[in-house]
Amino acid sequence: AAKMASLVDSTQATNTFYRIPPGQEVTVCYVIDTCEYCADTVEALEDLIRDKIGTKYQDKIDMNEEQDAFQDVTAKCIRVLVSGLEQRLDAPLKELSRTNWSSFDMVGEESSYVRTIQLTIHPFVTEVRQLIPSSYFRSFCDKFAMTFASTYYRTLTGLKRISEAGTQQLLLDVTTIKSLLLKLPVLEAEKKPGGATRHSSVNQSKSLSGASTIAPAMYTKMVNKEFRKLEVMLKLVGSPKDMLVDMFRAQWDSSIDTSRMASDFQTIMNLKGIPRNDHASMLESLGVEAVEGRGGADSSMTVNIQALQEKGSDVAAKVNADLDQMRQRVDRFRNAFR
Repeated sequence: AAKMASLVDSTQATNTFYRIPPGQEVTVCYVIDTCEYCADTVEALEDLIRDKIGTKYQDKIDMNEEQDAFQDVTAKCIRVLVSGLEQRLDAPLKELSRTNWSSFDMVGEESSYVRTIQLTIHPFVTEVRQLIPSSYFRSFCDKFAMTFASTYYRTLTGLKRISEAGTQQLLLDVTTIKSLLLKLPVLEAEKKPGGATRHSSVNQSKSLSGASTIAPAMYTKMVNKEFRKLEVMLKLVGSPKDMLVDMFRAQWDSSIDTSRMASDFQTIMNLKGIPRNDHASMLESLGVEAVEGRGGADSSMTVNIQALQEKGSDVAAKVNADLDQMRQRVDRFRNAFR
């Protein structure tokens, strides 16, 4: 228990952003498996101690805190896996940011950054799928898909001018990445010679037994919803300037606070490369007032479209705040049986 707490606590130095060294995601998965076993058996251990101890001490036997400690470690390990995979995607997303999308004049296959993302996600996810119970793997997929969609969206809205062909190329890239994420819960490892995968063990059979080849409906709905925001944004950026106001009215989510409309529209105009001198007249045609500063526009649009994701960041911000308390609980559990 102490070693498990130490492993999770060792991530504290990087706040809520965790970098997992190559291959160490396996160790994190083993911690999840061990914590699941311990949490499942603590209750039985509590009953066993009550049977053996004197009657007057039975009411004092309570291991709820110890059980919670193991569950806390498991939850934190899931967050470590999610953040660790996301950090490995820094390089391809930086490549996306550095690309001059205003110079594109034709659409080809998916961009090289997309292929790097695919080659990074597939082995990591299939490794995790083989090693942890299916319920925890579903949680991992949900959290990663939400987090990555949010990061991908912020990266796209942070680009400079995008040409019409660049918009079409990015729409192709978005479609490819969405297809990958839709398959995330059912990705399978590549077969090794002889038909065995890297971890053909008890853990694998435990994780994949009865596994479906179709992603859960709620997961599919969530991914489609998150990526529709990216697709709508890029379609607006690629629309003709004289049709932008009408198309924005048709596509913009009317359920969102109307005070955000101007900042959203300004972000689209910035990505289209519309001269700033034309912003005021187009905003007037839309029936809203200008918001000063592109930074404010980008920021408010991100907050506007991604409110649900940012609620999740509040949870992530608490990870390190309670690590010490969790470690102390596990240490007390360990010391009680020395």
